[in-house]
Amino acid sequence: MESFHPLSLLKSSIRGWCIRGRVVRTFLVSLVPSSKVMGLILADEHGMTIEATVGYKMSDHYKDFINEGEWVTITNFGVVENSGSVRATTHSFKIGFSVDTVVRLTSPVPAIPHYRLASFSSIIDDEIDKSVLVDLVGAIYDVGELINTRPKQNNVDDLTLTFKISDNENRVLKCLATKKEAHNYRRYGGGVIVVVLGWWKIDRYFDGPKNVRVCTAGPISTVFPDPDIPESNEIHEMLRDEGARNGG
Repeated sequence: MESFHPLSLLKSSIRGWCIRGRVVRTFLVSLVPSSKVMGLILADEHGMTIEATVGYKMSDHYKDFINEGEWVTITNFGVVENSGSVRATTHSFKIGFSVDTVVRLTSPVPAIPHYRLASFSSIIDDEIDKSVLVDLVGAIYDVGELINTRPKQNNVDDLTLTFKISDNENRVLKCLATKKEAHNYRRYGGGVIVVVLGWWKIDRYFDGPKNVRVCTAGPISTVFPDPDIPESNEIHEMLRDEGARNGG
């Protein structure tokens, strides 16, 4: 039986890694209008996640080959330090694809959920590392109108959308989606829906607990509607109880 290295062990000082993981996020980042780099977030069966980057020369191939939700094995890749000012994962390293990288589809295995759920209190009380993108589970409501901040410029980069998210203890955070992501998220208007916000950025724009919000961090940020996790079920139960008390 083939063996794989846990993602937690990956480091740049060693070569010859062979990993297996689920593709939990794919996204494209524009360098220039005609060139895009593909990004991946991989999670192994232990729930550990790591970011991977595919160079622009190979992105066109892999964007049609690698899909979210699939399990893959990867060999012959590089490992570099995860040193950006804003990081997608807590892992100390990132994966870099090369022309020799080999990716194969493989069978799923039982796995721990990959969500790295941040507590609302840790964000409100400024007790969390703001340089790492977070996952939040909660009920979305008060979804605003899609606003073009520069109406004379018909450009998706000028779009914004605000909404609120509450946890199972009725703590509330403001949320801001911008650019193309704002256009994508307007479909969540018209009611309350329980979601996980995946890979969102904490923005503390002034000191004080009220001056904090979570924002999209480009195309990596996403929404997982009705996730099958205990925290989501707790919020659904809370909403049902509130509806019963209010005669709904």
